[in-house]
Amino acid sequence: MKNTVAIYVRLSKEDLDSGERDSESIQNQKSMLFNYAADRGWQIYNIYCDEDYSGAYSGADNKRPEFNRMINDASQKKFDIILCKSQSRFSRNMEVVEQYIHGRFAEWGIRFVSLIDNADTEIKGNKKSRQINSLINEWYLEDLSDNIRAVFKHKMEQGEFLASFPPYGYSKDKNNKNHLIINPNTAPVVKQIFEWHSEGYGAAKISRMLNDKGIPNPRKQQELDGLRKTYMYSPEESGRWSTTTIGDILNNQVYCGDVVQHTVEKVSYKSTVLKKVDCEERIIIRNMHEPIISREVFEETQLRLSKHRKATGTGKVHILSGKVFCHYCGKPMQKNHGVSSKAGHVGYLRCRDKYSYAAKDRCPTPNIRIDYILEALQIKLIEKFKDMAVDNLDDEFIAELLNKSDDKHVLLEAELSNLKKEQEKISNNQRNLYADRLNDIISVEEYLNYNKGFIERINEIDKRIAEIEKQLNKKADTQNHKNVKKALVNFLETKCIDREIIDYLVERIEFGEINEETGNPMLKIFWAWD
Repeated sequence: MKNTVAIYVRLSKEDLDSGERDSESIQNQKSMLFNYAADRGWQIYNIYCDEDYSGAYSGADNKRPEFNRMINDASQKKFDIILCKSQSRFSRNMEVVEQYIHGRFAEWGIRFVSLIDNADTEIKGNKKSRQINSLINEWYLEDLSDNIRAVFKHKMEQGEFLASFPPYGYSKDKNNKNHLIINPNTAPVVKQIFEWHSEGYGAAKISRMLNDKGIPNPRKQQELDGLRKTYMYSPEESGRWSTTTIGDILNNQVYCGDVVQHTVEKVSYKSTVLKKVDCEERIIIRNMHEPIISREVFEETQLRLSKHRKATGTGKVHILSGKVFCHYCGKPMQKNHGVSSKAGHVGYLRCRDKYSYAAKDRCPTPNIRIDYILEALQIKLIEKFKDMAVDNLDDEFIAELLNKSDDKHVLLEAELSNLKKEQEKISNNQRNLYADRLNDIISVEEYLNYNKGFIERINEIDKRIAEIEKQLNKKADTQNHKNVKKALVNFLETKCIDREIIDYLVERIEFGEINEETGNPMLKIFWAWD
């Protein structure tokens, strides 16, 4: 039947945010379009209604169920007119307007009409005005997006918590949804996670211990608390903890009382794709709610995590993990399987790439027993502090001990310069390697093998550069002074080496080949006060 019309109405979140809900209401649109069609004697085939669906970003139209049903019916020529209040109700996206209104509708014999902006594909010369409308709609969306972002940013800078769900361990205050309060059911779990980590347990082991106890994971807890409309787990499931979830909790500054926001953002107002925000651009407001852990505990946790240590089969990292490096290649030495001895099973360290190359290309660094290094550390500390009493470890002594000398800064700056030169050299080698592959001088397998080594070394250089720059920019650190004092008191009282002493007193240990004259391996210890 000629002049059969499909009415399409839509109301989205953008309209709510811009205050247009009343004027753009579904009922308002339907009434206006009914009258318009009746005045012209058009027969209404169907009404397609999408409420709370956006027409803004790329891909949004695919998520509008009624829009898609209408397009499918249009392709089957079930009507010959589509009627909307305005072109923006159909879509605010220029690409969609071009695809359908100026493309497929013409192929299908569908006329498009909108009331407010007088868009009508039957009128010749009307196309340019429709395209101008599309451009204005794009500008409107961009301005609206900028305004909404500005409002959200202002709220974030005031310390208001804006996320949909509170972090695990917290609840939203019933009197102020933008304020966090401690959840008495889950906060103890967060505290336990930090305590286990301080005892040397890695994320994998912690997740297993929580799973063994049957403690619901954060997503399951949200379901139990009624915060989720959809359910991922069945009633009998507790939800499995993962290493990623544990890592997120250990790295989350919210637990020491701070609100951390603007960690991700959309790549554009037309996209739902999110990208991570650089650390310096994140919005962090301190002391906005009651902490679950102290700031001291959080900072100590970050120090341990920065070492990127890997747990052993027991779930605990070995005592020297992340501290010992090969003197020749600079790569970290890793714990290997123990070797038999009269004393039993003894762990030892070896250069990570010890057996990755042919014998002639290997570092001359031998394997070294862990207990040998611990004994050397113990002897050195006893020797340095043999005349020191615990009562003499006052703040003035620690401050003087940790005073970084100009000589060390010079050495660090020289190392930094050499690392950056090596970075450039490796980049040139990678370009030459790629050229060799393009010219078929080397095979794909050879290219991948060689390039893998380059990538690994670049990553190591990047980490070391970050460490050096942090040391060069480091100012007097009160917390660091407290940690060093605490570790020294511990050592003077026990004369034993534990992980805390190594964390706070030892910056780095380098190990090299055995001296032929003395029969002893090269062992260089860099202390916190060197």
